[in-house]
Amino acid sequence: MEISKIRVLMKYEFLRGATTQQAVVNINSVFIIQVATNATVARWLKKFRSGDFDLSNESHGEPKTQVDSDVLKSTAEANSSQSARDLSLMYNVSKQTILTHLAQIGEVKKLDK
Repeated sequence: MEISKIRVLMKYEFLRGATTQQAVVNINSVFIIQVATNATVARWLKKFRSGDFDLSNESHGEPKTQVDSDVLKSTAEANSSQSARDLSLMYNVSKQTILTHLAQIGEVKKLDK
């Protein structure tokens, strides 16, 4: 079932004055599978109680990057012998984050021989 239709049902249950548990039971009793959970219904009922009846999903956007790629590039170019681990300790991020940023800017850390 489309999530937008479930949201309409949650709004209907809210307007009826149903509690979270009542709304979950009522919505799930209509379907063979569980389509509504206590946490989801509670979150939407809280939103409706605040006066927000918009049923669209809120955009969360991309998370803010933890490393400035330009700064990382200049650091990597200044000392090419630094390992991804060294850079991760310097920027206080995971090694995978460093490797991802290096790949995005076209820098590849190669194994020293």
